[in-house]
Amino acid sequence: MQAVRSALRLLEELALAQPVGVSDLARRLEMPKTSVHRILATLRESGWAEPHDRAGGGWRVSRRAFRVGLAGVGAPPLTERARVLLTELRDAYGETVHLTVPDFPTVLVVTRVDGTNSLRTFLELGTRAPMASSAAGRAVLSVSSPDLLEALLARPIERHTEVTLQDDEEVRRLVAQAREDGWAVNRGEWRSGIAAVAAPVVAAEGAVLGAVSLSMPAARLEELDIAAVGARVATVCRQLAAESWAGL
Repeated sequence: MQAVRSALRLLEELALAQPVGVSDLARRLEMPKTSVHRILATLRESGWAEPHDRAGGGWRVSRRAFRVGLAGVGAPPLTERARVLLTELRDAYGETVHLTVPDFPTVLVVTRVDGTNSLRTFLELGTRAPMASSAAGRAVLSVSSPDLLEALLARPIERHTEVTLQDDEEVRRLVAQAREDGWAVNRGEWRSGIAAVAAPVVAAEGAVLGAVSLSMPAARLEELDIAAVGARVATVCRQLAAESWAGL
């Protein structure tokens, strides 16, 4: 049983820190490097972990772990109608659409419709975006209990880019603005040069299911009518909640 507990602890830490090397993982878990090596080898053999790249850039969880994780966060399957709505949003702007679900203190990418522009953004399924610094995260916060935002701000806000906002009051202001507008904006605060407009998906009884974001190079955001884009994303989110996200 101890071996099972150790493997699960390692898998959880790997998911949080990936890509991460053996030495760093051993330090985080306070385990011998030999034990970490052995567990990683077993997880790789069984399909739960894999090398991040061929250049020795650490380890990451596999897609098998991601599929199991989706069940844990309660992400319901999308209906065909929902995929049509997300694709129509993509086609309207040619930009990538991501559907995320909340998994404090992040939002988790569970579906993506790739953009059609030659230069487009891309997030792997299973990517976690910080709530405080992403459009999808702030969209979720805007319709969640204020206690969630305060719990988030009780932690230091990690600096991701030169323009990441780390002032608590400024984050509160942006969440309040998103609540008023019905949508949130991120201008390169999580990934340099990448912007997004997102709105929350809220069930009829008030449960916050997730958020839809339209992601693009930051320069292209400024060419758009951001209010009109936000309103369109919000409309798609209302349609998803009303008729298309299975399990509601």
